[in-house]
Formats: sequence, structure tokens, C-alpha cells
Amino acid sequence: MKVLIITGGRFDKNTAKEYLNSHKFDYVITADGGTAYAKSIGIMPDLLLGDFDTLKAEVLEEYKNKGIELMRFPTKKDYTDTHLALKTALEKQPDDIVILGGIGTRMDHTLANIGLLTLALEQGVSAQIIDSNNRIRMIKDSLVLEKKDAFGKYVSLIPYTEKVTGIDLEGFLYPLHDAELCIGISQGISNELVEEQGKISIKSGQLLVIESRD
Repeated sequence: MKVLIITGGRFDKNTAKEYLNSHKFDYVITADGGTAYAKSIGIMPDLLLGDFDTLKAEVLEEYKNKGIELMRFPTKKDYTDTHLALKTALEKQPDDIVILGGIGTRMDHTLANIGLLTLALEQGVSAQIIDSNNRIRMIKDSLVLEKKDAFGKYVSLIPYTEKVTGIDLEGFLYPLHDAELCIGISQGISNELVEEQGKISIKSGQLLVIESRD
């Protein structure tokens, strides 16, 4: 089962439509302001979720009239709408989760959303955050990248835990063997995939794998 979460942030509409035309999902959750974004690109959600403090009342009413399931939360709550959407998605025991958006001008929300990837990682569910310029994943063991499916030119490795050890890279411009990355070191930035397939593996820690394009 593949679940799509559409949340706030910045995402070019044409890029979003292109991505969604080539990727199919079994269930779609929109988180608060993500509902308006979904409407603008012609995506019909299965579930609307959030406190709806950034969604116009007429848009919410339109979807309610269409019989779309609604989960409303108070504005004063412990978790962000994106966090609640991810928790709800994980309850469905999916194989894959894609969060569309989640990166924008609010750096606090951006960092929090990246951190949410740990929730999926702990449950063994593949999850990623995508905007117009980035695909962000978090691993604790290995990941294979296919050049034909590359999101961008650059592949960066950023430790999410204090230290990531036993890093092996195969198929990259800058290979590594049994390497170590620590927070505060930029050694893993802007690598490039040079073979048709690249493999990233680690022995301990949690590693962000970010594919980027300018």
C-alpha cells in the first residue's frame, strides 16, 4: 500500500502534476493547508486532517459536502498537522509513504518534518519528503539508487544521529569504504551517481540521503 500525504510548504504545481502522473497512490491524506494545494492540482483526497487554521472555510465545506472523511484537531495541540498525518498513515501499515511538500520558508517546520522520517524508519516503512528540488530519505541500513530514477544531480549524505559509522558507497563519484560521518562535518555533501546503480550502506546510526537539483 502506498500513501500520499500532501502538506504545507513550497512545491511548483507543474512539477507536482508531473510527479503524480507517474506515481500512483492507494490512499491520499491532505494536512490542513495541503488540502487547498491538492485542490489546485486536481487531487481528490481520501482524508482531510488538521486544525484547518490555514484552510479557507469554503474549501473545507466543499469537501465535507462531497463526503470526504474529516479528522479535525484543536489548534492548541502537541503535534503538527504533518505529524498527525504521518501517524495516521502509519496506522494503515503501508509499504511506502510520500510526503509532498513539508519544506518551505518556516525552517522550524522543515526541520521537524525531516525529523518525522524517524517515525517511519522505526516501523520499517519506506518514507520520503519531496518538493520541487529535493527528495529526502532516512536510512539505518542500506539504500539502492537507480540512475534512471534519480531525482537530481546531487546526492548528499547528512548524519541525523551524532555519528554514522561503517558507510560504504558504491557507484558514486566519491566512493567511501567503512567511513564515518559526524554532525557538523560537510564531507557527505554533493556526491554524484556515476554508475547505473549506486548503493549506500551503513553499520550504525541514522543517515539522511538527500537527492537535490538546482
